[in-house]
This record gives sequence, C-alpha cells and structure tokens, in this order.
Amino acid sequence: MVWLNRVEAYLDDLELAANRLGRQMKQMKVDQVPASRIGSDTRVGIDGSMAISVNAATERLSVCLSELESKVAQRDLLLRASDAPQAGLTLNEKLEAVRDPRARGLQQRCDLISEMMVDINNHALSLFVCQFHLANLTDDVVRLMAGVPEPTTYGGSCKSDALGGNLFNESA
Repeated sequence: MVWLNRVEAYLDDLELAANRLGRQMKQMKVDQVPASRIGSDTRVGIDGSMAISVNAATERLSVCLSELESKVAQRDLLLRASDAPQAGLTLNEKLEAVRDPRARGLQQRCDLISEMMVDINNHALSLFVCQFHLANLTDDVVRLMAGVPEPTTYGGSCKSDALGGNLFNESA
C-alpha cells in the first residue's frame, strides 16, 4: 500500500527530528558554568563565552523545533490523504485499521516516538521550571532578608502572607 510507504518515510523523518531535538535538549546543561579565568587581559569572572554558547544552542534548538513543527503539517497531510484508511482520527488509529503486518510495526514505532517526545517534553518543562525559579532567586533572597510578604508562586496559591527572615530590619 502506497500510504504505508509514505507513513514509514514520515516516521523515519520524525524519528530523526525527535532524536536531534532530544540530543539538543540534553546538550543544554544549566549546571556547567566555566571556571573563572585570571589573565593579564581579563579580570576574574566569566568571559562571555557561556553566553555565546547558550545563544548558539538556543538557535539550534529553534531549528529543531521548526523541523518538528513541519512534521505536524506532514502528519496532517497523511491523515487526510485520499488513500488513508477512513477509520480513525490519529495516525495510530488509522494504522490499527489497516490489516497488514507492516502496519503493526509502524504502530509500534509511533508508540516509541511518542514516548521519546514525552521524555523530551518533560526535560523541557524541567528546564523551564528551573529557569523560572533561578530568574527570581536574587529577588527571593532580598525579599526574605527584608522581611516582606512572600509572593505566591504561579499565582494560584492560597497561602497566608508569611514574613521573611527580617534580617535587614534586625541589623538596623
């Protein structure tokens, strides 16, 4: 069946795109800060190479995401193809409707790629949450030391306004 050949080619491309995205996500490490360098022309601290590598990694991630978005459009074309099985709304459901042993293998590949994408999504969500909290770390430390009311996280908390350590007030 010609449709199964197109699905197989699509899954090959999708798997490659998912692997590239997964590798890129794993390369974006937030826990590796370069060691300080002391030289005649540089002062103690980070020289900006980390920012350059983060920008380059972000650009590569953007390319991977764009490629993955194009795969969504390809999947829609496969689902709406005139030679595609009529039963089912998803690629998995349509493959299930085909009575061909090759379709079972393609269905298993769909499941594996889906699991891979769930792992990538969890990794991305973890990076976002870490970045969210790290971005506010300085504000949180100053707020605790000043004794101002604690802000709610994500805007949905019903905690009472607890005061911080009040360190600034005590030292004054």
